[in-house]
Amino acid sequence: MEDKSKINELDAMMRLSEVINDTPTIVEIGGKKYNITALKIGTQILIAEETSKVQKHQEGNMVDVFKSFANSIPAVIRCIAFAILNDKDKIYKDYSKREFSEEFYATCEKIEWESDRQQWMSILVEIIRKIDISFSFTITEQMSMMRDLTMKKRNPER
Repeated sequence: MEDKSKINELDAMMRLSEVINDTPTIVEIGGKKYNITALKIGTQILIAEETSKVQKHQEGNMVDVFKSFANSIPAVIRCIAFAILNDKDKIYKDYSKREFSEEFYATCEKIEWESDRQQWMSILVEIIRKIDISFSFTITEQMSMMRDLTMKKRNPER
């Protein structure tokens, strides 16, 4: 059990490093490489909305979510496009009317017609990893531990 805990801590530290350094996930679609960086909150919300549309049940684990995505290819394409563009002005032509931009439609078309469908789920997993809430809680806990250690070094009487 301790080994699994160490692996989770190591994974969390690596993810923390990726977040702090804004390390991109590089995906190749249709011969073009895209950098998917830390997702903006608006992008996370759009992906969460797509997830809730395909995941009809309130309960379920990540396996159920990915099974639902497997049955909704257009949702997978939209989520990948949201993550690639990751900007309100790139995603929307007119945000107030929720009209998607030509760039968004072109990105979706490129994903659909010029990429290998076998890669889509692994790309989606990386995208979902960027918004994994349990990871955020782990980071918060580790940041708190680091802060406490730093404060103890500054104030030995603590």
